[in-house]
Amino acid sequence: MFPLIFPMMLPTNYDIPPTLYDIMNSIVNYDREEKVKINELEKYAREKIFDFNYPLSDKVNKEDFEVLILKKFKMYRIGYQTMTAFKNALEVKLNEVMPKYNKMFNMLDGWDLFNDGEKETRNVIDSRNTNSISSSNGTNISDRRYSELPQNRIQDVQDGKYITDYNYDTDTNSMTGNNSINDNGTLNETINRSPSYKIKLYKEFQDDVNSIYTMIFNDLDDLFYGLVM
Repeated sequence: MFPLIFPMMLPTNYDIPPTLYDIMNSIVNYDREEKVKINELEKYAREKIFDFNYPLSDKVNKEDFEVLILKKFKMYRIGYQTMTAFKNALEVKLNEVMPKYNKMFNMLDGWDLFNDGEKETRNVIDSRNTNSISSSNGTNISDRRYSELPQNRIQDVQDGKYITDYNYDTDTNSMTGNNSINDNGTLNETINRSPSYKIKLYKEFQDDVNSIYTMIFNDLDDLFYGLVM
């Protein structure tokens, strides 16, 4: 089947599946006077290989994504006897795994790391419920003294020397109460990103991107026999 699709460009031993390089070279350079260079084969061959639909985040450039996959597996032999079977498996695999990786790519979407004077403002809503218990104690004293004699010696009555009737009353009052206070507010926080801070975050960003591509490559590895030795 290979000679019918890519004549004269593939190995003559059809018992061994071709490498991705053989396939791309056949697609791009067959019957072409000025041959495309090896390092540009992916750019010209990708539309023929990825001629099917699969989900891809709009945060990722489709051409860059496909070229990177082809470069990664360029010297790998495909794991199928025909190109049609390989492309079918590639389509199934990308439709299977890309939804989860697209979520990861979407989470990496952020601000322009190298935009001078860039600021980020975050609004934080702060809501608190405060319960408080208050108590108060009070004492009322009633001192009632009465004396028939002597009428003009008030100090003697106060001193208790001449008292006919005497009442000394003490009343203690205790009061406890609960207070509930709702405190709602919005905190505005502005962050200025310095160049060194941006470089640090950009490195972390690149590490995350590379990690996602590594996971994608691991999933696609099942479609190939391995590197040509």
